[in-house]
Amino acid sequence: MELSLLTLNLHTYEQHPRHCPFDTMHHHEREVQIIAEAIAQLRVDVVCFQEVAEYMHDPITRPYGEGPSNMAFRICKRLRQWGHGFHIHQDWSHIGFLRWREGTAIMSRHPMRHNHSAYVSADCRKDNYMSRNITVSCIDVPWFGLLHIANVHLSWAHHGFFDEFRKLRQLIDSRLHFGVRGDLLVGDFNAPAGEHAYNHIVGNGDYVDQFYELHPQRFYQPSYRGQIDGWKNSPAKRIDHIFKRNGHPLRVKFMETIFDGNFYPVVSDHFGYLARFELY
Repeated sequence: MELSLLTLNLHTYEQHPRHCPFDTMHHHEREVQIIAEAIAQLRVDVVCFQEVAEYMHDPITRPYGEGPSNMAFRICKRLRQWGHGFHIHQDWSHIGFLRWREGTAIMSRHPMRHNHSAYVSADCRKDNYMSRNITVSCIDVPWFGLLHIANVHLSWAHHGFFDEFRKLRQLIDSRLHFGVRGDLLVGDFNAPAGEHAYNHIVGNGDYVDQFYELHPQRFYQPSYRGQIDGWKNSPAKRIDHIFKRNGHPLRVKFMETIFDGNFYPVVSDHFGYLARFELY
């Protein structure tokens, strides 16, 4: 059996910023359409979005994120209109770019169990852009069992990454008693391949970089183009990752950048990754 997974940083509605937030949302209709089409055409099973934006003055829904301005929910609704049934779980971390609730979202074709979100940063204030709230879920994959997904957007090495990753590991380890058969860490880690924060993730062998597993000769291939927020005056790096817990019964069969101008148009300041796993 196979399972496909997409991860993408959505850039908090900053691809086409306008003075009016509703004009901004309208101009991002292109991105909503392209991303939804890719998910539908490629039959993606699980999607992890980071930097998901929702207008800060809109009412907060219960469950969170089901308002009209939430970009992940806009994509989810488009897919549902086309007959693709997706579940969604999301939460927000902080106010980004002065007017958006910014967070992470997980979407799945399969049932989602034990949905949860938690701050891993030292600061949990909504007005601090360094606050980091991550989303986790157990995807109930037919004929396989529970696949644990942690969808993260972590800080830079000099801004709290190591403490955040420690808390992330504690959270994940506390959830494995659910009977999890597979465990993936997914998202924007702000941990460039080969540098200290990245080595901290893979150094003890608990987690395996799935891109490196398939493409060791492309180890440093960046996951964005040019210079982006947080990485000014720096050559492009590979900071978006999918890590698999070593020994778990998944085998990556395919992993490539997507939304890079070659494999679907660019929709963000980050490329996405599409991965396909064999489950056994």
